Amino acid sequence: MDLEKYKQVISDAIKGEIEAKHFYEKVAKRIKDAYLKELFEQFSREEGKHETILTRVLNEEKMDTSFFDYEKDFKVSETIAMPVVNEEMDLKSAVGIAMKNEEIAMKQYMALAENCDDEQLKKVFLDLAAMERNHKFKMEQKFVDVAYPEVW
Repeated sequence: MDLEKYKQVISDAIKGEIEAKHFYEKVAKRIKDAYLKELFEQFSREEGKHETILTRVLNEEKMDTSFFDYEKDFKVSETIAMPVVNEEMDLKSAVGIAMKNEEIAMKQYMALAENCDDEQLKKVFLDLAAMERNHKFKMEQKFVDVAYPEVW
């Protein structure tokens, strides 16, 4: 794979993480509930960590996929519509937004992989999709805890 193409893919992924981080920061500023405000600030910090990981990958000019998990996925996110952001949202909606955002990012990388003829670049897209799937899985775990408390 062309090194410049690889760098561009990773740079675009970094931009996506930065956009997500800023989105969560904006939502945190709008939320009145202190717990939800902190939750969105936590989501923002998590996206900042993703940005750091991808920046390291970009600087190393290689991708170590040993920590990606291709299997974990409750597929809970696919069962709900994107919640609306507002000052009065509840915890279920807050976690639902994060979960849906991770699903969207995962699907974008999967679509890029499916439409890519370059096998090495396809692998990079699949690895990025796996990273987002793992983030989605974590959000789905939180969502199940919040949305279905009767299970616990």
